[in-house]
Amino acid sequence: MPACTRPAEAPPAVISAPIVVKVKDTPPAELLGCADRPEGLPEDPALIAQIPTRIRAGIIRLARAFAANADHLDRLINWNTPAACPSPKG
Repeated sequence: MPACTRPAEAPPAVISAPIVVKVKDTPPAELLGCADRPEGLPEDPALIAQIPTRIRAGIIRLARAFAANADHLDRLINWNTPAACPSPKG
């Protein structure tokens, strides 16, 4: 009997509070240190000639990768804190 049924109740309104998310403006201090660029190998031609060619090529690849990563780190730090890291010597 349709006349005997209770009318359907509207679902309760859901009121949600805004979600607060804490945002850190700066990274931790240990991540804000400029890259350390140690002095390279001696440039004495007599010493360089003693390093086998394949090993010398590997050393060059490692040095270039290290330099690229150091530049990347310094650019990131300078983006967060301008002029915090000096530009590398060319």
